[in-house]
Amino acid sequence: MTRISSGLIIAGAYADKLRRVMFATAKEKADPKEIVRATGVLNSTLFEVFREVGIDKGDVVRITIEFEIVNGTIEWKWDTLEIQHYKLVPETQEKAKEVLKRILEKAKAPPPIELKVEFHTARDTEEVYVVKMRVGKEYTVSGVVGVEFIGETGRARAIIITPEGKALSYTFSVNYDPNPHKVASDIEGILSKAYGEKAMREIDKEEAKKILQELLS
Repeated sequence: MTRISSGLIIAGAYADKLRRVMFATAKEKADPKEIVRATGVLNSTLFEVFREVGIDKGDVVRITIEFEIVNGTIEWKWDTLEIQHYKLVPETQEKAKEVLKRILEKAKAPPPIELKVEFHTARDTEEVYVVKMRVGKEYTVSGVVGVEFIGETGRARAIIITPEGKALSYTFSVNYDPNPHKVASDIEGILSKAYGEKAMREIDKEEAKKILQELLS
């Protein structure tokens, strides 16, 4: 017996594909008219099967079946028929677009930074924190955060000069804690996230240096 396969193909094109496969497989063994007759029987039978099981023209199928030639007649071995069915899922197309958008946005995002935030000093209602960025193997002072606490919430403004020389500003809120090291840890997480999401605003470098000097003096 001989096995033929349609390969993966759109269901609406299976008939032509199977006819071509049969001619390529059996042209030396059977009369062309017999090949046309036999593939006609196979295709009409498959048409009925597809309709009954709900295979649409736009779906993808793979059909395999065995046959043998007896006295010049092609006989299908129906018990060997296998139909693999892959249905189009429109939702996947929309989800793929959303995922692709996120991947492309992520590719545009700046590389992650390694930074540390350390408590510097407290004056009146304001606390000052130093931002250190990793450059090579060392951490160097790259910015400062001034936090003015009113009750349980602090209004913070960060000024950072990146290793590439870009001056950035970011305003945010941070919760009060009597332990300034806990506040420093919270600020560290907020700044890392903001930098990765490109949420910081670029400002004039000379203006940034002036603010840094004022807060650290």
